[in-house]
Amino acid sequence: MKNNIKVFSIAIVAVLIVGAGLFLTREEKPKQDAIAIRIFDDSQTVRDWEIIKKLTGEDILEEEGVKLELISSFQSTGGTDTMQATLANNIDYASGFTTIWINANAAGGKVKAVLGSARTSAEDPNSFWTVLNDSKIYSIEDLKGKKLAVNVLGARSEYIIKGFLKQKGMSIDQVELIVVPNSQQEQMLRSKQVDAADLGKKQYLAAKKKGGIRVIVTDYDMLKKDYVKSYGGFREDFLKEHPDTVRRFVTAYEKSGRLVWEEYQKDPQKIKKIASEIVTEKGGNPEVQDYTPTWSPSAPFITDENVQLWIDLFVDDGILKPGQLKPSDVYTNEFNSYYKK
Repeated sequence: MKNNIKVFSIAIVAVLIVGAGLFLTREEKPKQDAIAIRIFDDSQTVRDWEIIKKLTGEDILEEEGVKLELISSFQSTGGTDTMQATLANNIDYASGFTTIWINANAAGGKVKAVLGSARTSAEDPNSFWTVLNDSKIYSIEDLKGKKLAVNVLGARSEYIIKGFLKQKGMSIDQVELIVVPNSQQEQMLRSKQVDAADLGKKQYLAAKKKGGIRVIVTDYDMLKKDYVKSYGGFREDFLKEHPDTVRRFVTAYEKSGRLVWEEYQKDPQKIKKIASEIVTEKGGNPEVQDYTPTWSPSAPFITDENVQLWIDLFVDDGILKPGQLKPSDVYTNEFNSYYKK
């Protein structure tokens, strides 16, 4: 009997030791995973968590245990910059139009989107194909043989116009794409060095105030439906090494985005004012800041359909072979706690 008790006691001690070891392991793992995410920031960028903190005092990043290391980016020309920096391991988080994610994967880059960072809707387009008022261009067909300003090749502007041309039975060879930084596109258009320019929302609103321009189509006109236009994500090695950090970041991103959307429905001018204040505090130009929510219930998550449209354009271009890339190679919703299959 005594021997049985001794054996039982030793077993309990062994279980307690193993249990303590497991407990310590569970306690230490989050600490090891709680690293700072390196992310680009500039004077014109407003994050939803910044708006919430200014609006309510709530620090969503701190609540979710997210640490960020902000890397200044004063001359960003678009999402391709964040993608290139992410692939080079200069930053951890990339954000940009769908096509940069497809481009990266097509070239062998191991990156994956984990959240939607911006949407397009009928009320809130993000891409404005703009011409001068006295231009003879009124439709996509009228662009044949014309010079078109795009901020960068291989991203939003190029593939949106390719999509429009495809719908009209035309090809990209029938127009001339001129790479012009966002900050200079309006000047190039007004000086008639290009015939049309794909102005982003901020640039378009600033140009509209001056007058003399009109829009022939927006990005919404291509799909005629709300969709996630830009994705945010990481290198696959970062996802594997720091899954908890990514989940915390995605939760903070989604939570703040949804809260801002709710507040915007109550008082849009109040949110716009706060966004302008943030830009001013960062040293940016509030004149080109007209904030609208990055999240929307009409297109809450990235979908296969969303991605496949752009993959098909890459196949048409001969950049991808049919079946070479599938949507699940480009994105995943597994790190998003709000996502329910």
